[in-house]
Parts: sequence; C-alpha cells; structure tokens
Amino acid sequence: MSRQILIVSAHPDDMEIGMGGTVAKLVEERAEITSLVVTDGGRASNPFGWTEQRMADVRRTEALRAAEVLGVTEVIFCDQPDAADEVDEVAVRRKLVAVMTRLKPIEVYTLHEELDRHPGHRQAGRLVRESAAESDLMPSGGVWAYEVWGPFARWDRLEYIDVYVEKKRLAIAEHRSQVATIPYGDGVLGLNRWRAVFADPMAETPAGTYAEVFLRVAIGR
Repeated sequence: MSRQILIVSAHPDDMEIGMGGTVAKLVEERAEITSLVVTDGGRASNPFGWTEQRMADVRRTEALRAAEVLGVTEVIFCDQPDAADEVDEVAVRRKLVAVMTRLKPIEVYTLHEELDRHPGHRQAGRLVRESAAESDLMPSGGVWAYEVWGPFARWDRLEYIDVYVEKKRLAIAEHRSQVATIPYGDGVLGLNRWRAVFADPMAETPAGTYAEVFLRVAIGR
C-alpha cells in the first residue's frame, strides 16, 4: 500500500519555504506526495510589471519545477484569486474533500490558521481543518501545520533536514519571480539553522545542522 501524503499551500511557494526539506525526506522514505495550491499567486511581488495573469502562469510553471526538484508526485492547482476575501471557499472545500477522499492520506500538512501572519495562509489552514472534518478524515499520522510567515514559539515535532537542505534551497530558487526581490531561501534557511542549534536547551551539542518544525492540528466538527 502506498504512503499517501497531502500538502496544502495558499501560494505556489509555501510548501518549499515551510517544509521543503521534510518533503524531500518523505520522498526518500517512499511517500507519494500530493501538493494542492489554493491560489494562483498572481498578486505576488512583481518587479517586472507583468499582468496578474502572466504572473499566475509563471508561478504555476515555477511550482511544477520546484515540485520536480523535491520529487512531488502530483500538483493540484485550485486557481483561486490571490486574495483571501476573493477565494471561493465552498469550491476549495469541495476540492479538498474530493482529494482527501481519493487519496486517504496518512498525513496532511498545511499552514497554521491562527499563528501565521498572512491572511491567505490562515484561510488555507482553516479550510483544511474544515474539509478534513467534513470528509471524516482522521489521518493516522496526523495533521500538521508548517511555518512560513510567523515562526512558532513552540512545536510538537522537529525534523532534521541536513541531508535535504540543498534540495530545499534549489526548490525555493525555482520560484525565480519571487526570489528576484525577496531572499526567501536565505531567510528560511537561517530559521532552519536556528531551529537546529536551539532545539534542545539541555543538549551538549546540536543533533543536526538544519531543522523544520511542525505543530499538530486538531481535527473535529
């Protein structure tokens, strides 16, 4: 039986920034990763003067290239507008329920609906929780939130990504339209380095060099 894992992002680069190393690690452990992206990312940082549609098209291509770097099996685009108040939540929940029912993933990852500072990220986290409850999905491995716009003050799980950090760096770099002006890779790898160094206040030496952290998400009606 295949090990199906679903990762839900608000934007085309969230997964790579928040948990790219863990994704590469899961793939090496023979998991089949499905990435679902809620919005088209068309209103992102745009120093090029592109139209919203061109930006969305570019970001779709970048997402597919980054997924290939990490070894993601399938990428699903909901193509919703890149603004939380314009997202058709009914349509997104319907898509999420259908995907969850089809895959029956043993683990689900998403953004945190309270602790992330980006409204679109919080919306994605909430929609995942609501959809999991609607589909009666109770993944045996749990539902987890990863961090992007807002480091967690605590965590329930830490994954060392030393072996996979270069893949993460390369995957983020595929989002060329975004890293052209904002060094997302440098920022998050600095955070991952900090996570590893300060993971255990009682340790005499760090157990790893880079780490990603996750919070457990409670699912209930």
